[in-house]
Amino acid sequence: MRYILGMLLGIALASLPVAADAGNARAARKLVESTLLVSGKIVIAPDGTVREYKLDDTRALGAPLEQFLDANIRRWRFEPVVVDGTVVTAEAPMRIRLVAHPQDGGGMQVRIAATWFGDEKGGRPATDFPRQSRMDPPSYPREALMLDAQGIAYVVLRFGRDGKVQEADVERVNLRTYGTEQQMAALRRQFADAALRAARRWTFLPPTTGEEAKEDHWLARVPVSFQIADLNQPKPWEWQSYIPDPSVRDLSWAHEQLRIAGSPEALPDSGVFPLARPAIRLLNGPGT
Repeated sequence: MRYILGMLLGIALASLPVAADAGNARAARKLVESTLLVSGKIVIAPDGTVREYKLDDTRALGAPLEQFLDANIRRWRFEPVVVDGTVVTAEAPMRIRLVAHPQDGGGMQVRIAATWFGDEKGGRPATDFPRQSRMDPPSYPREALMLDAQGIAYVVLRFGRDGKVQEADVERVNLRTYGTEQQMAALRRQFADAALRAARRWTFLPPTTGEEAKEDHWLARVPVSFQIADLNQPKPWEWQSYIPDPSVRDLSWAHEQLRIAGSPEALPDSGVFPLARPAIRLLNGPGT
C-alpha cells in the first residue's frame, strides 16, 4: 500500500546535535518511521473468524487506511478460544500498530507491524495471573534529559515465588530522538541501563489460583517509557515518529516465550504483560 499521508511527517522529533555535514543528518532522518497505534475491540466467533470489530478513533486514518485495515482484519483467523473446556465467542480489546516508511517517490508505504489482543479471561479472578506489587519508575538518564531525548525500553524479566526479579534484560529500545549512529547507540544504552536498574528492584505478586499457580517462576514484558512532560507530546490517536532499534536482543533464557508472544510494539505503553501462550492467538499474518 503506497500513497501520500498528508501531514504524517510533520510531527517533530526532539533532535540531538548531529554532525555538521548535511549527509549525516539526512542519513539519520532516513531511519525515522512514523507510527500510529489504533485501538478498538474485536469479536471472534467460535470457528476463529472475525464476527465484528470496532475501532475507537479513526480521525488519523482517512478512507484509504480504513479500507486497508478492514480488508486485513476481516481475513484474520484465530485459534478458537476455549473457556472451561468450551469453545466460546470471545470479545477482547485490540491494538494495531501501523508503521509508515517514506519511499523514494515521495509516498509512504504502510504496513501492520504488530497486533495485541487483550486476554479473554472468561471471568477468571485476578489471582489467576501475575500482577505487579511495587514498580517504582526509573530515574531519567541525566544526559538524555539534558538533550530532551525520549524513547521506550522493552524490559523482559523473570520473577520467582517470592515476587523478586531473578533475571532482567532489555529486548529493544525505540527512540523518539535522532542523531548520529553513535549518539543514538549511547541513548539506547542510557535508557536500557536506567530501565534495568529500576526493574531489578521491582516486586510482583505470583498467581495463587488457576493453572499457573503451580509454577515456580513467571516471565513478563514491561514497556518502560521515557517521556518529558513539558515537551509537545502527540495525542494517542495521532501519528508519531520514532527510530526503531536496529538490533533486537536475543535473550536465550526467554527465547521460546518471546517467540510465541511476538512483537511488543502494539502493547499499551504501561503494564505487566505475562509471557505465556496468549488466550487469543492470531494464526495468520496481520497484514502488509
